[in-house]
Amino acid sequence: MELLTILLIALAGGLLPLFVKWSDRNLHTALALSTGIFLGAVFLHLLPSIAMLSAEVEVHGDHTHAHGDITLWIFVLVGVLAVYLIESYLVPQHSHGTAGHDSHGHTDCGNTSHDLNRHRTVGYAALAGLCIHALTAGISLAAAEHSESIGAALFLAVCAHKGFEAFSLATVFLLAELPRKRIVLLMVLFAFVTPLGMLVGSYTLQSIGEHGVGIAAALAAGTFLYVCLCELLPEVFHRREDRTIKTILILAGITMMYFFQEAGA
Repeated sequence: MELLTILLIALAGGLLPLFVKWSDRNLHTALALSTGIFLGAVFLHLLPSIAMLSAEVEVHGDHTHAHGDITLWIFVLVGVLAVYLIESYLVPQHSHGTAGHDSHGHTDCGNTSHDLNRHRTVGYAALAGLCIHALTAGISLAAAEHSESIGAALFLAVCAHKGFEAFSLATVFLLAELPRKRIVLLMVLFAFVTPLGMLVGSYTLQSIGEHGVGIAAALAAGTFLYVCLCELLPEVFHRREDRTIKTILILAGITMMYFFQEAGA
């Protein structure tokens, strides 16, 4: 029943944007909420989890010493560099300052081919990061099954933010002008990730280990750091209109993720 509930919530959130006719201006406004959700996911969910997993505490007599293991932080860095290098090598470059373009390569009449390639790279990077995040959430749900109270709280928290994450991912792919059939396929695949994580966690949690889950979370955090700070935020604010409402929506997305974190997600 939990598997089906999470699956349906993710599908609803991911497919909802496809039933709305978006103008370019409205899509960028919706992207502001998505960016806030992504920022909240990385700074309020992933990075704190990595900090906890990487902390090593030793007790010597009456003194407690904290030592940090930087291994997971190295994987965060790997995630950041991986997305940057993928974009640098695979996305065709364009020359800035071309007539009709602003400083980000946009035209007044819509996205250039470079913009679309870049948006698609960002979309797939966000998909990869969210899938890792969703997989670890599913594994965490499986690990919490032994405690009814913890498991119930975690399940409700995952359900609460799963739909918003799927909605955010769909808006990024819409901005990249992917064919709608492909977006539907990607949203269906994403919807199955957390249930898959629950099944994987049920059978292989001991062999994966806490450190393995931490590495996956670190790679996801690095991916999100680059996507949020270097791509989505500049994309949201590359035009001057609606800056106030965009700022409010970003803060609203961060606030939602804060409350989900407090609920135990």
